[in-house]
Amino acid sequence: MPAGCVYLVPVPIGNLGDITLRALETLKKVDLIACEDTRNTGFLLSQYEIKPPRLISLHKYNERKRSSEILGSLLAGHDVAVVSDAGSPGISDPALLFIQSAIESGIQIVPLPGATALIPALIASGLNTSLWQFCGFAPLKVKDRRAFLQHIKDYPGSSVLYESPHRIRQTLEDLLAACGDRQVCIGREISKLHEEFIRGTLSAIVADYQIKEKGEFVVVVGAAQKECKPDPDEVAGHIDSLLAEGQSMKSVAESVAERFSLARNTAYQIVLQRKKEL
Repeated sequence: MPAGCVYLVPVPIGNLGDITLRALETLKKVDLIACEDTRNTGFLLSQYEIKPPRLISLHKYNERKRSSEILGSLLAGHDVAVVSDAGSPGISDPALLFIQSAIESGIQIVPLPGATALIPALIASGLNTSLWQFCGFAPLKVKDRRAFLQHIKDYPGSSVLYESPHRIRQTLEDLLAACGDRQVCIGREISKLHEEFIRGTLSAIVADYQIKEKGEFVVVVGAAQKECKPDPDEVAGHIDSLLAEGQSMKSVAESVAERFSLARNTAYQIVLQRKKEL
């Protein structure tokens, strides 16, 4: 008897209308549904008037043990759907270990496209969608969290991460401290009744913190802005004209910093070097 297939089935993250026709058809035909919480999945199926087949729990506390049981059903020829409580299975949710075990056993994996929180947040952010990375949840341990933030700081594109309501403020403050000021978009309750997007700089949002700490959050962090180096001849000409007017080094440096968007210390060093050359 040929082995069954594993169907990875996304379910809505809030709006029940976001489920696909293919997902509904798959959930109706499989022999077994492995789900994060049988109560939540049972309720979801009832909303679509689907009489559930056998439901079996598959979560982070039993995934390793339960995987062998589900593999037994697959090898007996039964098709299995894997779902999480919301979104796509395996994305910051249980299922990865089971999927790896199924692949190692030669089981066919059939992923269905569908609901997820990270893509809507990214495309609504107004930030770079050509180069981006998904980072999951920020770690709690100090060492791991530091490495996580450093990775975002160094990445040349947009970074997407998930966060819980009771940690969102601290994470924004940590991002600002580790990465410097960046453009950011914070999606809250995506696809749900109170969906909202908060856009701005990290510094402005942290300074005037008014985020409602309720629901699920997706944070999209923009890449650091590349410094545009001013034309050296233009800078030199500007310095020469101000020095010729008898302005002080401090005054000239302040003017250079403002006109060419440079740090004051950098501008002062440039003025000092130019004066030595004259």
